[in-house]
Amino acid sequence: MSKAPELPQAPISIDVLHDEVEVAREIQFSILPPEMPNVPGYELWGMLRPTAHTGGDMFDLVALEQGVFVLLGDATGHGYGPALSATQMQAMFRVAFRLGANLDQAYVHVNNQMSEDLPEDRFVTAFLGFLDPQTHRLRYHSAGQAPILHFKAESGQCDWYGPTTFPLGSLPVDRAAADMTLAMGPGDVVALLSDGVYEYPDGGEHVFGTERVSKLISEGGERSLSELSSDLLAALATFGEGAVQEDDITVVLLRRSA
Repeated sequence: MSKAPELPQAPISIDVLHDEVEVAREIQFSILPPEMPNVPGYELWGMLRPTAHTGGDMFDLVALEQGVFVLLGDATGHGYGPALSATQMQAMFRVAFRLGANLDQAYVHVNNQMSEDLPEDRFVTAFLGFLDPQTHRLRYHSAGQAPILHFKAESGQCDWYGPTTFPLGSLPVDRAAADMTLAMGPGDVVALLSDGVYEYPDGGEHVFGTERVSKLISEGGERSLSELSSDLLAALATFGEGAVQEDDITVVLLRRSA
């Protein structure tokens, strides 16, 4: 059987591409928390600065019965697709927790559903965890999302942690991988940053990396988390020397104040 001839495709106009970016950006921002939860003894902060073409970054901070749900996600690609994937992921997690699922159960459910729904070359890296403000413990799974920074105020040192498992949607699983738990002491900061921070270029062959992040966080002192976030953006701009932002930048910061 002869192969059917390919039909010519009309070029996509600049206006259509612009409209797609605007819609994707609206989706991206519509799922962000409208305000930070008020948690006694803690300061919480999150922000997202998208690229001109919009990627798949998102975050969530919300007080639930199980504790403070902390989520940072990055769906592969740009435009409608990643924005919708991020929306789907967040919605499924919130529904699962409101129906009484624990962290492991929610992880398995969301991962397996996204494994069915996403194309083979698509996935979502994500940090998902619960902060218990009574025990001061942050229990989490890191699905391909790393590095994770834990600044310990008592020692003045920064500990770094890698992912605990593969990205969401990569393949179905029967049970969750082993989780991690961080114990937060007074003054401790946990920083969850998307790869748009660590891989921010200087216009040459270098990237911002982890050392500059740890220096900024450890020297933050009494500055508020919103100020630390602004300091980080300013440091990226200085380091980039005018380089174009190629990826979304997402910052989630948690600090135990007492």
